[in-house]
This record gives sequence, C-alpha cells and structure tokens, in this order.
Amino acid sequence: MNNSKLEKTRNIITFLVIILTLICCIVPLITKEEISQKSMISAFGEKITLYGKGVYAHNSFSMAIQAIAQDMVTLILAVPCMSIALYQVKKKKTLAQFVLTGLLAYTLYTYMSYAFLMYYNPLFLLYVACMVLSFYGFVISINLLFKSTLIEKLHEKMNIKSLRIFLIITGVVISMMWLGRIVPTIANGKAPVGLDNYSTLVIQALDLGVVVPACFVISHLLKEKNKLGYILGPVISIKAVTLVFAVLMMALCMILSGVYVAPVEYISFSFILVIAIYFLFRVLKQISEIEKGK
Repeated sequence: MNNSKLEKTRNIITFLVIILTLICCIVPLITKEEISQKSMISAFGEKITLYGKGVYAHNSFSMAIQAIAQDMVTLILAVPCMSIALYQVKKKKTLAQFVLTGLLAYTLYTYMSYAFLMYYNPLFLLYVACMVLSFYGFVISINLLFKSTLIEKLHEKMNIKSLRIFLIITGVVISMMWLGRIVPTIANGKAPVGLDNYSTLVIQALDLGVVVPACFVISHLLKEKNKLGYILGPVISIKAVTLVFAVLMMALCMILSGVYVAPVEYISFSFILVIAIYFLFRVLKQISEIEKGK
C-alpha cells in the first residue's frame, strides 16, 4: 500500500476515533439513571461505595469520579487537538503527524484501560472499537513517520540528551510509585489502595508492563541514534502530557469529592507533568524548525 492510501486509511480511522470518543465522553455526563445498590463487599472483604448512577453506576465511587475527570480532559483537550492535527496532516504537516500519533497513543491507552477495567456498561463495544481503531491508527502513523524524509533531518539535528533524561526519570518515578503501592500488599495478602471492587490493577499493569519499559527502550534507541527512537521519543512525550494531565485532573476531582489521594502520587505526577510539558515544547519546537528548514 502506497503512502497516499495509508494516509487516507489513517485519516478515516482517526475520524472514527474522534466520533466514537465523543460518544464515550458525552454519554456518561448525561446519563443519570440510579441503581438501588449503593455499596458492595469486595473479594477482599472491604465495603466499597458504588457511584450508583449513569453509565458508571456499578463502578466504585472513586473510579467513577476518575473516569468522569478523564472524560472531561479527553473531551476538552484530546478531541479538539486530534481534530486540529487531522486537519493539519492533510496539509502535509509533519509536526501534526507527530501530534496525531501521540494522541492516538493516548486514546489507545485510555480505551484499553476502559475496556478491561470499567464495569460492563452499554459503552463496552465502543471502548473496544476505540481501542482497536486507535491501535491500528497508531501503527499506520508510525509507519508513515518512518517513511518521512524529515526523520533523517531529526536524526542529524535533534538534541536528544534532555529527552533521554526525561524518559529515564519518568520510568523510574512511575516504577517506584506503583511498586510502593503494590509490593507491601504481596506479603500480607491485603488489597492495595485503589483496587476497590475490581479484580486486578489494570492501570498499574499497563504502566509497569508497557509505559515504563517503553521509556527505557526509547531512551536506549535515542542513545543508539536509531531512527525509531526519533519517532517514538516525541510521540511518547505527547502521550505523556495528555495522560498525566488527565491523571492530575482525576486526583483533583477525587480530592474535591472527599476521596483520599496519596500526596506522593499527586506530587509525583505533578513533577512528571511539568517536565513533560517542558521537554514536549522543546521537542516540538525542534521539529517545527527543522520542518521549516531553519
């Protein structure tokens, strides 16, 4: 398949992701039907308060508040940015390709977690559709970037030292934060904080199994001046800013709703967001300057 057909396929997939994401974000905000059961006992014997209304009725109060916060961030930030990037890629803007790829990584992570974590609800098939479409859109976008002539220029001119440091620090901080929550519970057989009425820690599994290794692998690829590193480095930075911002909004909404949030986790993610924004702007500025031939 030539580039023009790949681009057309990627654009159609992205448009579908935008539409389905809008539905997944708006429906929970407008559904208010309540259920009679307001609490339940978890498999670990803990009494869990349920959200009790709308699409997220059977989720724990804590998880539902987090999901609503993430839906708002996706609706207000991710979807508009993805729409703008989609418009710009049609004008052959390589910078927009990076942004779009990073946002597809964000929707992939988001709806993969929703598909495996959220209690079954009427949006389940849409979660799966968003996950699948985002995955293939992401793969096609990486393929298109790999063929871009701009990547060769990035290989020559892009300052990678600071980006590598950011990736390593992010991987270490996330690892320590989640392991600090999980390891103490292994010996005593108790439920880790945040498990609530769920069977396992899906977010922590995704972070420790995908995000953290990706940080170290991409850092190594950049050190070796591998072409793939120059693609994935900016992409993971875009995904990091969007997702970490969503995590902070979740924590803020939890605090405002009276749900306990460990200070170390809020501080850790705030730290990651600040440095992620800094390095993202540096990387995007370099890409923009190289694209303009400066």
